[in-house]
Amino acid sequence: MNLRGYILATMAANLALVAALLWQGARMPAPAPRGGVSVTTNLVTEILAETSPRPAMVSVPGSPPFRWEQLESTNHLQFLTNLLAIGCPAETVRDILEARVADEFRARLRELMRPAQASFWDTAAVDENQLEKLVKAPQLKEQMELLGEERKRIAAAVQARVGSEPAKPRDIGRFENFQHVSPEKLAALREHTLKQMEAGGLLDAELNAAKADKAMRDAKLREHREQNLAARRALFTEAEWAESELRDSSEARLVRELRGYSASPEELRALAVSLREFAAAHPLPVPRDRRRSGEDAEFQAKLAEREALHTKHLTARLGEAGFAAFERGSDPRFHTLLKLARRLEQPTETAAHWLALQTAAQEQARLTRESTTLADDARAVALLAIRAETERTLQAAVGPRGWGAYLRHAGDWLGQLTR
Repeated sequence: MNLRGYILATMAANLALVAALLWQGARMPAPAPRGGVSVTTNLVTEILAETSPRPAMVSVPGSPPFRWEQLESTNHLQFLTNLLAIGCPAETVRDILEARVADEFRARLRELMRPAQASFWDTAAVDENQLEKLVKAPQLKEQMELLGEERKRIAAAVQARVGSEPAKPRDIGRFENFQHVSPEKLAALREHTLKQMEAGGLLDAELNAAKADKAMRDAKLREHREQNLAARRALFTEAEWAESELRDSSEARLVRELRGYSASPEELRALAVSLREFAAAHPLPVPRDRRRSGEDAEFQAKLAEREALHTKHLTARLGEAGFAAFERGSDPRFHTLLKLARRLEQPTETAAHWLALQTAAQEQARLTRESTTLADDARAVALLAIRAETERTLQAAVGPRGWGAYLRHAGDWLGQLTR
């Protein structure tokens, strides 16, 4: 037999085998349906003319077709029963019910608030506190309390059937400002913190049960905080506690966030101590009205005086070059520029040069805006000229390779020069 005849004979045999298998499958009887799962629902069945194809049904061999509406019920507890009846895990049932209950009560709360929200601008025009008065109206407040109690009852009933979510370990942090103490003391601090958190929860529950007023609540919570602080402090020596307070201070955070600033760990710590000593000796002035601090000339004068003393203090400690590096390293603009310079494989000095160009341009634009000798049209032309010259100088400094990245990540200020 030649090769072609052999191939044709093989193909014919394969086709005959496939035909036989298909014929045998067609003659096999369909399996008899087994007993299904019985569920209860309070939905009313209605016969409607279908205008679109019915959704595909999931069919498992040996079971009747299953549709989700067989389980649906507007009664949360009945819906829970139906889910458990089909073997849905308790954890999944709990997640489904919690989401449904939250959605329903959120919608009902919106409906209660709708009248007050509908008159939002009307009430704001009459009295800025009127909307708050509407929300706190006795009738609305009572309805909201009833809604909250109903939700609590449903949640309790769900938990009674499927249990509550397992408690997760409480995150109490890594105690970054206590990493200098021994492991034993750190463990004692963790244990103390957990106990205080539990005690705080119990105290809050007691105050709620007693319906304590604001004065009583504040007094009890303040007493609890003072006791907690005293017990925590007793775990450490004076030196250990002082070091933790230094590490947790705003001055230490400022030092840790410096960028492009070269110093040893000992020098950084000494700088934080120095900043903290200055802050203690020269507290920030307080304006008469915090909302209008910019209009308070006396406050602004005191703020400027303090800033001059701060500059003098740091310059005496760090020197002219050191103070310039400190000022630059604490400037958020420099943080962005330094990150960009490193992406472009440029040294820190390059980012410092870009910042100097930006600072000079912004100062020139400020002086132009505040000039009383320029007419409006002349001022606009001058600002346009400043922007054009700044962009030309910056583009030459950054280079064609990094100019696009500069505009995307650090160039927003250029558009503000002409405003």
